[in-house]
Amino acid sequence: QALEDHYSPSRWSPRLDRDTIIDAHLAVTAAGAERAAAGQGLRSVPRPLLHRLPPPGTERARAGAQTLLHVPYGSGDREKLDIYFPTDPSETFPALVYIHGGYWQSLSKDDSGFAAPPLVSQGVAVVAVGYDIAPKGRCCPAEAAAACTAPRPPALPFVLCSGHMDAMVLQVRRSLVFLVEQYPRIRGIYLCGHSAGAHLAAMVLSTDWTEFQVVPDIKGAVLVSGVYDLEPLVHTYVNDALNMSREVAQRNSPMRHVPPAVPAACEVLVAVAQHDSPEFRRQSQEYSQALRAAGWSVSLLDLAGVDHFDVIEKLSEDSYVLTQVGRRAVPRQ
Repeated sequence: QALEDHYSPSRWSPRLDRDTIIDAHLAVTAAGAERAAAGQGLRSVPRPLLHRLPPPGTERARAGAQTLLHVPYGSGDREKLDIYFPTDPSETFPALVYIHGGYWQSLSKDDSGFAAPPLVSQGVAVVAVGYDIAPKGRCCPAEAAAACTAPRPPALPFVLCSGHMDAMVLQVRRSLVFLVEQYPRIRGIYLCGHSAGAHLAAMVLSTDWTEFQVVPDIKGAVLVSGVYDLEPLVHTYVNDALNMSREVAQRNSPMRHVPPAVPAACEVLVAVAQHDSPEFRRQSQEYSQALRAAGWSVSLLDLAGVDHFDVIEKLSEDSYVLTQVGRRAVPRQ
Protein backbone atom coordinates (compact mmCIF):
# COMPACT_ATOMS: atom_id res chain seq x y z
CA GLN A 1 0.00 0.00 0.00
CA ALA A 2 2.86 2.38 0.77
CA LEU A 3 4.35 1.77 -2.69
CA GLU A 4 0.99 2.39 -4.35
CA ASP A 5 0.58 5.65 -2.43
CA HIS A 6 3.98 6.82 -3.59
CA TYR A 7 3.01 6.18 -7.21
CA SER A 8 -0.40 7.88 -6.86
CA PRO A 9 0.26 11.52 -7.83
CA SER A 10 -3.22 12.68 -6.79
CA ARG A 11 -2.49 11.56 -3.24
CA TRP A 12 0.12 14.28 -2.71
CA SER A 13 -1.52 17.53 -3.80
CA PRO A 14 -2.37 20.04 -1.05
CA ARG A 15 -4.85 21.85 -3.36
CA LEU A 16 -7.65 19.34 -3.96
CA ASP A 17 -8.66 15.81 -2.98
CA ARG A 18 -7.48 12.89 -5.07
CA ASP A 19 -10.68 12.53 -7.11
CA THR A 20 -11.34 16.21 -7.74
CA ILE A 21 -7.81 17.05 -8.85
CA ILE A 22 -7.84 14.62 -11.78
CA ASP A 23 -11.14 15.96 -13.11
CA ALA A 24 -9.89 19.51 -12.64
CA HIS A 25 -6.77 18.64 -14.62
CA LEU A 26 -8.92 17.40 -17.49
CA ALA A 27 -11.02 20.55 -17.35
CA VAL A 28 -7.96 22.79 -17.58
CA THR A 29 -6.19 20.97 -20.40
CA ALA A 30 -9.02 19.53 -22.51
CA ALA A 31 -10.03 20.31 -26.06
CA GLY A 32 -13.44 21.55 -25.00
CA ALA A 33 -16.01 21.62 -22.25
CA GLU A 34 -18.34 19.29 -24.16
CA ARG A 35 -15.76 16.52 -24.19
CA ALA A 36 -14.97 16.99 -20.53
CA ALA A 37 -18.61 17.06 -19.51
CA ALA A 38 -19.35 13.93 -21.54
CA GLY A 39 -17.67 11.74 -18.98
CA GLN A 40 -13.97 12.59 -19.29
CA GLY A 41 -13.97 15.12 -16.47
CA LEU A 42 -15.86 17.75 -14.46
CA ARG A 43 -17.95 15.11 -12.69
CA SER A 44 -16.49 15.70 -9.24
CA VAL A 45 -15.37 19.31 -9.63
CA PRO A 46 -17.43 21.49 -7.26
CA ARG A 47 -19.40 24.14 -9.13
CA PRO A 48 -17.71 27.10 -7.36
CA LEU A 49 -14.32 25.72 -8.40
CA LEU A 50 -15.55 24.93 -11.91
CA HIS A 51 -16.48 28.57 -12.47
CA ARG A 52 -12.99 29.67 -11.37
CA LEU A 53 -11.20 27.35 -13.80
CA PRO A 54 -9.85 28.93 -17.00
CA PRO A 55 -11.37 27.91 -20.36
CA PRO A 56 -10.05 24.56 -21.60
CA GLY A 57 -6.47 25.20 -22.69
CA THR A 58 -6.40 23.14 -25.87
CA GLU A 59 -9.66 24.70 -27.02
CA ARG A 60 -8.13 28.16 -26.68
CA ALA A 61 -4.94 27.10 -28.43
CA ARG A 62 -6.79 25.65 -31.42
CA ALA A 63 -8.89 28.78 -31.77
CA GLY A 64 -5.87 31.06 -31.78
CA ALA A 65 -3.34 29.27 -33.98
CA GLN A 66 -2.96 27.92 -37.48
CA THR A 67 -3.28 24.16 -37.03
CA LEU A 68 -3.22 20.83 -38.77
CA LEU A 69 -5.20 18.42 -36.60
CA HIS A 70 -5.29 14.62 -36.59
CA VAL A 71 -2.36 14.20 -39.00
CA PRO A 72 -1.72 10.43 -39.29
CA TYR A 73 1.84 9.22 -38.81
CA GLY A 74 0.73 5.57 -38.81
CA SER A 75 -2.33 3.40 -39.24
CA GLY A 76 -3.35 3.11 -35.58
CA ASP A 77 -6.42 4.89 -34.23
CA ARG A 78 -4.33 7.21 -32.07
CA GLU A 79 -1.26 7.43 -34.29
CA LYS A 80 -1.96 11.05 -35.11
CA LEU A 81 -0.41 14.46 -34.52
CA ASP A 82 -1.85 17.90 -33.85
CA ILE A 83 0.46 20.59 -35.24
CA TYR A 84 0.28 24.21 -34.08
CA PHE A 85 2.24 26.36 -36.48
CA PRO A 86 4.10 29.53 -35.48
CA THR A 87 2.15 32.76 -35.62
CA ASP A 88 4.92 34.40 -37.63
CA PRO A 89 7.03 31.57 -39.04
CA SER A 90 10.39 32.14 -40.58
CA GLU A 91 11.57 30.02 -43.50
CA THR A 92 12.63 27.36 -41.00
CA PHE A 93 11.50 27.04 -37.41
CA PRO A 94 12.05 24.81 -34.37
CA ALA A 95 9.37 22.44 -33.11
CA LEU A 96 8.50 21.44 -29.57
CA VAL A 97 7.05 17.92 -29.51
CA TYR A 98 4.72 17.44 -26.54
CA ILE A 99 4.01 13.93 -25.22
CA HIS A 100 1.06 13.70 -22.85
CA GLY A 101 0.90 11.84 -19.55
CA GLY A 102 -1.95 9.87 -18.01
CA TYR A 103 0.00 6.82 -16.76
CA TRP A 104 0.01 5.39 -20.31
CA GLN A 105 -3.74 4.70 -20.00
CA SER A 106 -5.60 8.02 -20.22
CA LEU A 107 -5.48 11.50 -21.78
CA SER A 108 -4.68 12.11 -25.45
CA LYS A 109 -3.25 14.64 -27.88
CA ASP A 110 -6.62 16.40 -27.59
CA ASP A 111 -5.59 17.40 -24.05
CA SER A 112 -2.13 18.53 -25.15
CA GLY A 113 -2.40 21.87 -26.94
CA PHE A 114 -2.74 24.03 -23.84
CA ALA A 115 0.98 24.84 -23.80
CA ALA A 116 1.10 25.98 -27.43
CA PRO A 117 0.18 29.72 -27.30
CA PRO A 118 3.31 31.03 -25.51
CA LEU A 119 5.52 29.20 -27.99
CA VAL A 120 3.71 29.69 -31.31
CA SER A 121 3.69 33.41 -30.58
CA GLN A 122 7.50 33.23 -30.50
CA GLY A 123 7.92 31.42 -33.83
CA VAL A 124 7.99 27.86 -32.50
CA ALA A 125 5.77 25.06 -33.80
CA VAL A 126 4.15 22.79 -31.19
CA VAL A 127 3.37 19.17 -32.07
CA ALA A 128 1.10 17.10 -29.81
CA VAL A 129 1.69 13.37 -30.19
CA GLY A 130 -1.05 10.76 -29.93
CA TYR A 131 -0.26 7.14 -29.11
CA ASP A 132 -2.28 4.01 -28.31
CA ILE A 133 -2.84 3.82 -24.58
CA ALA A 134 -3.33 0.71 -22.44
CA PRO A 135 -5.18 -1.58 -22.01
CA LYS A 136 -6.11 -1.72 -25.69
CA GLY A 137 -3.65 -4.49 -26.43
CA ARG A 138 -0.89 -6.63 -25.06
CA CYS A 139 1.98 -8.71 -26.37
CA CYS A 140 0.55 -11.35 -28.67
CA PRO A 141 1.77 -14.46 -30.49
CA ALA A 142 2.80 -14.27 -34.12
CA GLU A 143 -0.35 -15.98 -35.35
CA ALA A 144 -2.38 -13.04 -34.02
CA ALA A 145 -0.27 -10.50 -35.92
CA ALA A 146 -3.17 -9.46 -38.13
CA ALA A 147 -4.87 -7.92 -35.11
CA CYS A 148 -1.88 -5.75 -34.24
CA THR A 149 -1.32 -2.22 -35.48
CA ALA A 150 2.35 -1.67 -34.59
CA PRO A 151 5.20 -3.31 -36.52
CA ARG A 152 7.87 -5.40 -34.85
CA PRO A 153 11.28 -3.70 -34.63
CA PRO A 154 14.20 -5.95 -35.58
CA ALA A 155 15.47 -6.01 -31.99
CA LEU A 156 12.24 -7.44 -30.53
CA PRO A 157 11.47 -11.16 -30.96
CA PHE A 158 7.70 -10.74 -30.65
CA VAL A 159 4.81 -8.94 -32.27
CA LEU A 160 3.65 -5.68 -30.74
CA CYS A 161 0.02 -4.89 -30.06
CA SER A 162 -1.24 -1.35 -29.58
CA GLY A 163 -1.40 -0.42 -25.93
CA HIS A 164 1.68 -2.47 -25.00
CA MET A 165 4.55 -0.49 -23.47
CA ASP A 166 6.98 -1.49 -26.23
CA ALA A 167 4.44 -0.33 -28.82
CA MET A 168 3.90 3.05 -27.17
CA VAL A 169 7.64 3.72 -27.10
CA LEU A 170 7.92 2.69 -30.76
CA GLN A 171 4.99 4.91 -31.76
CA VAL A 172 6.54 8.01 -30.25
CA ARG A 173 9.85 7.26 -31.97
CA ARG A 174 8.06 6.77 -35.29
CA SER A 175 6.21 10.06 -34.85
CA LEU A 176 9.55 11.88 -34.85
CA VAL A 177 10.69 10.04 -37.96
CA PHE A 178 7.46 11.14 -39.66
CA LEU A 179 8.03 14.77 -38.66
CA VAL A 180 11.56 14.77 -40.03
CA GLU A 181 10.49 13.22 -43.32
CA GLN A 182 7.30 15.22 -43.89
CA TYR A 183 8.21 18.69 -42.60
CA PRO A 184 11.66 19.71 -43.84
CA ARG A 185 11.10 23.30 -42.64
CA ILE A 186 11.50 22.12 -39.06
CA ARG A 187 15.02 22.86 -37.86
CA GLY A 188 15.64 21.48 -34.41
CA ILE A 189 13.30 19.28 -32.35
CA TYR A 190 12.73 19.85 -28.65
CA LEU A 191 10.95 17.22 -26.59
CA CYS A 192 8.59 17.97 -23.72
CA GLY A 193 6.81 15.26 -21.77
CA HIS A 194 4.81 15.17 -18.57
CA SER A 195 4.59 12.18 -16.21
CA ALA A 196 4.23 9.11 -18.48
CA GLY A 197 5.03 11.46 -21.36
CA ALA A 198 8.33 12.36 -19.69
CA HIS A 199 9.12 8.65 -19.57
CA LEU A 200 8.37 8.29 -23.30
CA ALA A 201 10.46 11.36 -24.12
CA ALA A 202 13.33 9.91 -22.09
CA MET A 203 13.01 6.65 -24.04
CA VAL A 204 13.36 8.70 -27.24
CA LEU A 205 16.70 9.96 -25.93
CA SER A 206 17.89 6.34 -25.65
CA THR A 207 16.93 5.46 -29.25
CA ASP A 208 19.33 3.77 -31.65
CA TRP A 209 18.23 5.67 -34.75
CA THR A 210 20.14 3.41 -37.13
CA GLU A 211 17.11 1.09 -37.01
CA PHE A 212 15.00 3.89 -38.50
CA GLN A 213 17.49 5.22 -41.07
CA VAL A 214 16.62 8.74 -39.91
CA VAL A 215 18.29 10.77 -37.16
CA PRO A 216 16.04 13.52 -35.81
CA ASP A 217 17.89 16.69 -34.82
CA ILE A 218 16.90 16.63 -31.15
CA LYS A 219 18.41 19.68 -29.54
CA GLY A 220 16.75 19.63 -26.13
CA ALA A 221 14.31 17.89 -23.80
CA VAL A 222 12.16 19.12 -20.92
CA LEU A 223 11.07 16.17 -18.78
CA VAL A 224 8.43 17.09 -16.20
CA SER A 225 7.51 14.92 -13.19
CA GLY A 226 8.42 11.69 -14.95
CA VAL A 227 8.93 8.03 -14.07
CA TYR A 228 12.26 6.73 -15.34
CA ASP A 229 12.42 3.27 -13.73
CA LEU A 230 9.26 1.26 -14.40
CA GLU A 231 10.11 -1.79 -12.33
CA PRO A 232 8.48 -0.50 -9.09
CA LEU A 233 5.21 -0.04 -11.00
CA VAL A 234 5.01 -3.77 -11.76
CA HIS A 235 3.89 -4.29 -8.18
CA THR A 236 1.21 -1.55 -8.13
CA TYR A 237 -2.31 -0.89 -9.42
CA VAL A 238 -0.77 1.00 -12.36
CA ASN A 239 0.23 -2.32 -13.88
CA ASP A 240 -3.32 -3.68 -13.87
CA ALA A 241 -3.87 -2.07 -17.29
CA LEU A 242 -0.27 -2.20 -18.53
CA ASN A 243 0.33 -5.87 -17.70
CA MET A 244 4.10 -5.37 -17.77
CA SER A 245 6.42 -8.20 -16.91
CA ARG A 246 9.62 -7.38 -15.07
CA GLU A 247 11.50 -7.83 -18.35
CA VAL A 248 9.24 -5.38 -20.19
CA ALA A 249 9.57 -2.84 -17.37
CA GLN A 250 13.35 -3.09 -17.40
CA ARG A 251 13.56 -2.87 -21.20
CA ASN A 252 11.50 0.32 -21.12
CA SER A 253 13.19 2.04 -18.19
CA PRO A 254 15.30 4.97 -19.44
CA MET A 255 17.20 4.94 -16.15
CA ARG A 256 18.66 1.60 -17.25
CA HIS A 257 19.41 2.65 -20.83
CA VAL A 258 21.27 5.95 -20.73
CA PRO A 259 23.52 6.11 -23.78
CA PRO A 260 26.83 7.95 -23.63
CA ALA A 261 26.47 11.56 -24.69
CA VAL A 262 27.78 12.41 -28.12
CA PRO A 263 29.45 15.77 -28.83
CA ALA A 264 26.22 17.25 -30.21
CA ALA A 265 23.97 15.71 -27.53
CA CYS A 266 20.97 17.77 -26.57
CA GLU A 267 20.51 19.64 -23.32
CA VAL A 268 18.10 18.02 -20.89
CA LEU A 269 16.03 19.72 -18.20
CA VAL A 270 14.54 17.38 -15.60
CA ALA A 271 11.80 19.21 -13.69
CA VAL A 272 9.96 17.97 -10.61
CA ALA A 273 7.22 19.53 -8.49
CA GLN A 274 7.54 20.35 -4.81
CA HIS A 275 4.36 18.36 -4.17
CA ASP A 276 5.25 15.37 -6.29
CA SER A 277 5.50 12.19 -4.24
CA PRO A 278 8.86 11.24 -2.70
CA GLU A 279 9.20 8.47 -5.31
CA PHE A 280 8.63 10.81 -8.26
CA ARG A 281 11.13 13.23 -6.75
CA ARG A 282 13.67 10.46 -6.14
CA GLN A 283 13.37 9.16 -9.69
CA SER A 284 13.85 12.65 -11.16
CA GLN A 285 16.98 13.18 -9.09
CA GLU A 286 18.47 9.79 -9.89
CA TYR A 287 17.75 10.01 -13.61
CA SER A 288 19.36 13.43 -13.85
CA GLN A 289 22.39 12.03 -12.04
CA ALA A 290 22.54 9.07 -14.45
CA LEU A 291 22.44 11.42 -17.45
CA ARG A 292 25.17 13.57 -15.97
CA ALA A 293 27.35 10.54 -15.27
CA ALA A 294 27.03 9.56 -18.95
CA GLY A 295 28.25 12.99 -20.05
CA TRP A 296 24.92 14.64 -20.86
CA SER A 297 24.29 18.33 -20.28
CA VAL A 298 21.48 18.17 -17.73
CA SER A 299 19.84 20.44 -15.18
CA LEU A 300 17.43 19.53 -12.37
CA LEU A 301 14.71 22.10 -11.68
CA ASP A 302 12.75 21.75 -8.42
CA LEU A 303 9.58 23.82 -8.83
CA ALA A 304 8.15 25.28 -5.63
CA GLY A 305 4.46 25.60 -4.86
CA VAL A 306 3.14 23.20 -7.53
CA ASP A 307 1.95 19.60 -7.60
CA HIS A 308 2.05 16.83 -10.19
CA PHE A 309 -0.78 18.43 -12.17
CA ASP A 310 -0.43 22.21 -12.12
CA VAL A 311 3.33 21.81 -12.71
CA ILE A 312 2.37 21.22 -16.34
CA GLU A 313 -0.97 23.09 -16.51
CA LYS A 314 0.79 26.38 -15.86
CA LEU A 315 2.76 26.08 -19.12
CA SER A 316 -0.12 28.03 -20.66
CA GLU A 317 0.93 31.06 -18.54
CA ASP A 318 3.57 33.44 -19.89
CA SER A 319 4.83 34.30 -16.41
CA TYR A 320 5.31 30.71 -15.21
CA VAL A 321 8.96 29.90 -14.57
CA LEU A 322 8.86 26.66 -16.57
CA THR A 323 7.30 28.51 -19.52
CA GLN A 324 10.12 31.05 -19.41
CA VAL A 325 12.75 28.31 -19.15
CA GLY A 326 11.12 26.50 -22.06
CA ARG A 327 11.21 29.64 -24.20
CA ARG A 328 14.91 30.04 -23.54
CA ALA A 329 15.50 26.35 -24.23
CA VAL A 330 13.65 26.50 -27.58
CA PRO A 331 15.16 29.52 -29.33
CA ARG A 332 13.46 30.87 -32.41
CA GLN A 333 15.64 30.32 -35.47
